Amino acid sequence: MEELGRKSVDEFKASAKIPIIVVLENIRSAYNVGSVFRTSDAFLIEAIYVTGYSAKPPHKEIKKTALGAEDS
Repeated sequence: MEELGRKSVDEFKASAKIPIIVVLENIRSAYNVGSVFRTSDAFLIEAIYVTGYSAKPPHKEIKKTALGAEDS
């Protein structure tokens, strides 16, 4: 993960966030959920709410696509 130049979980939590909240409702693909986690991590989005029958972490497809962003 060092090659990606990502912040650690602690650095991410201490960083100033963009005041945007992403709501995922009834997203069928866990891979799509993981990609939103990864994108939100990259842009320092304040929060993600996962509702409905969307896949929720921990989930193997989310973990595969999010590349660790589900932890932060």
